[in-house]
Amino acid sequence: MKIIEVSGSPREIGNLTGEALREEIREHLSRFPPSIDRAIWAQRFPRFLETLKTYLPAVLAEIEGTAAGADISLDTIFQLNLPMYANELVVDEGCTNIVFNGGPDGPLWGKNNDGLAKDARRPVCARVIHRNDAIPMIGFTFCGMVATTDGMNAEGVAVGHSSVGSVFQQSDDFVPIRLWAYESLMQSRTTSEFVRCLSQIPTRGKGYSHVCVDAKGVMCSIEAPCPMMQVRNPEPDARHMNCVNYYQLPTLADADRRSADGKCNAKARQHFLEQSLSELSDYNLANMKAILRHHGPPSICRHGGTDDTFTEYSTIGLTQGRRVLFVDGNPCQETYQEIQL
Repeated sequence: MKIIEVSGSPREIGNLTGEALREEIREHLSRFPPSIDRAIWAQRFPRFLETLKTYLPAVLAEIEGTAAGADISLDTIFQLNLPMYANELVVDEGCTNIVFNGGPDGPLWGKNNDGLAKDARRPVCARVIHRNDAIPMIGFTFCGMVATTDGMNAEGVAVGHSSVGSVFQQSDDFVPIRLWAYESLMQSRTTSEFVRCLSQIPTRGKGYSHVCVDAKGVMCSIEAPCPMMQVRNPEPDARHMNCVNYYQLPTLADADRRSADGKCNAKARQHFLEQSLSELSDYNLANMKAILRHHGPPSICRHGGTDDTFTEYSTIGLTQGRRVLFVDGNPCQETYQEIQL
């Protein structure tokens, strides 16, 4: 995993990102080229562009800067960042997110990001971003993509996502949720501010479950079968929350496109997390690492198995210390490295 630190205006940040990740972006595109019909792209792109100009001008400038810095066509970078998810999309990926609202190491966010391909992983990077009009942040994403909604800012707000799905119709006039969450994190000093910002306008995307926690220990889960969005609050006196690859709110139980069998692993992970986390005597960093390294059934640190899913990277955000720990690959095999904001 490549770590880069960039600062300046949105366009300067994009240029610096493109230059620093030029080879990794090309590798990403060679392994996973955007499979978008040219005629359909040409027809739909003007509406995408108008939406970005209206709601996310800074992110638009960053995308344009990334294309210039990487010396890659602007259309290609846009296609990485503006995927045309079909309404019929069935999501197979699995990820696990956990937050603790306090303990000797302060409130923590932990995440294992999982994918399906062991030998054809998308190249991942960590970007430390100091935009001149925003809160500094660390974001983890695939090279060439602005954001995947995994990161923490310098105010101690941390958020992670799991892919789920959405049965609802979406419009090209809606803002891509990953890009909107990226901008929201750069503007939010608390969990409450992040929720208010993220839910201001309708978004589009494949549908996600999120957890968020801030330096004061305020936590929640944001369940977003786009363009729908609802907040799941913690139970009274709860010390932890999690999100995996299904919606835990009963009202959204059928808002994804996953079959019952397709949700078995996610529900097994969620049940394991609820049981094991409720039994902890201390919500500290050591126990967060232990959970992220757990081998099943069900596994949180994943090496294939019946669902052929592999952990691509693992992160832990220490919200009060403004530090993020990360492992490129399986956390059971490597030592966490540190990035300080």
